[in-house]
Amino acid sequence: MLRRHLLSVLPGLEPARRAVPAALLMAAALTFAQMASAQRMDARAALEARQDVLLSAMLDDPQDLDTALEHAAVSVRLEDYEAAVGTLERVLIQAPDSPAVLLELGVLYYRLGSFETARLYLQRAESAANAASDVVEAARQFQSAIVAAEDPLKVSGIVTTGLRYQSNATAGPGERIVTLGASTVLLSDTVLGQPDANAFVAGNVHVSYDLGNQGDLLEADLLFYGDRYFDTGRLNSAMSEVTFGPSFNMARFDVDDARFGVYGIVNGVRLNGGNYSGTLGAGARFAIQPSPRSTVNARIEYRYNWFRDTATYQTVSDRNGYDISGRLAHIVHVDDTWSLRGAFLAGFEQAKAGFETRWHAGATVGATYRFASPVERLETPWMIDLDAGYLHRAYDEPDPSVSATLTQRDNEGWVRGALGIPLRADILLSLSAEYRRVQSNYQIRDHSNTIGMVSLSKVF
Repeated sequence: MLRRHLLSVLPGLEPARRAVPAALLMAAALTFAQMASAQRMDARAALEARQDVLLSAMLDDPQDLDTALEHAAVSVRLEDYEAAVGTLERVLIQAPDSPAVLLELGVLYYRLGSFETARLYLQRAESAANAASDVVEAARQFQSAIVAAEDPLKVSGIVTTGLRYQSNATAGPGERIVTLGASTVLLSDTVLGQPDANAFVAGNVHVSYDLGNQGDLLEADLLFYGDRYFDTGRLNSAMSEVTFGPSFNMARFDVDDARFGVYGIVNGVRLNGGNYSGTLGAGARFAIQPSPRSTVNARIEYRYNWFRDTATYQTVSDRNGYDISGRLAHIVHVDDTWSLRGAFLAGFEQAKAGFETRWHAGATVGATYRFASPVERLETPWMIDLDAGYLHRAYDEPDPSVSATLTQRDNEGWVRGALGIPLRADILLSLSAEYRRVQSNYQIRDHSNTIGMVSLSKVF
């Protein structure tokens, strides 16, 4: 996804993909999600019923440790950490030096965000005379996690590098004979779509600082990308973007598990060794978890863009102007095996030239399947990602170099599949294939592209 976002700032360079019936895929994904949700609700209802039975049994016989421990375990599965803490603290009265119970209480208080209380229990578990080595190690790891959690400054990120082949890297037309205005034109080889490959590096660094005010944060992201093509040097590009601003915990308004943020945007792109475009803007985003396995994200952005004419790209300043775009996405973690996602996006770009002014709207759907590694030495589960999407673009005025009366209309679709192989918990090898198709009523914009890519990502 980072790769696609980076390329989207380079108009005309992003490869095309074939259209897929997105509505049908979305319907199938939603049906599957509803079935899985019903199954989860049934499983949760069974756990809640068992929790009630165990609570009654504990009240009848407070000395029954087996019942108490099962009640605590069921409460943890329900993520009812307060109930589990209450039960284990009663167990601790009967077994005050149990390292396992002390450790579990420390972990539960850590999950509840009560770090001081968690640290006390973890220290007792670590120093208990009869503590097993795995208990001692776990207690130390959670104490280190508490230290990290209490640091107001957090830095994380991902860096990806790889090789990418495209059957039509230049996004040129596949037909040599096209109609421009009232004339039929024979295109030269340099204008037709050309295959090429490139090496690239991309990354995203996220920095957050806890403002110490009910979970409010000051956040910044640095997004960067650079590539070098083997044959077509005019496509060599580099991009960097910084977003920065506060985000607020919405619990103060009785909206749990939600954040709202505003941010500024600064972006710059270089193409073919020269400055290509610059951007200043602002945005707002909202994220909420309706359930522990479901996340909804929404954002809207305003950007003002400047483009610089060069000897290679002589008329790109026609695109000077602003754009407004929005996106609404939903991710559902069905279980430990399946995740489903979908998004709707739309935007409007006002340009200096009317034939560059346009609006767009579309949707994407996707799924991730996790399965046990077939390689014994690689213990982390592997992943298969599948994505499909559709985008429609409509321009305000005819491009006089193509037609005096016909305004451009594009329908763009794509499908993508990827295999993710975690070499370590923080290193991912990815193999992907993609097909994109742009159907346009302007013959010189009509094209397709097949893409293959291998990449290596490091998370920190």
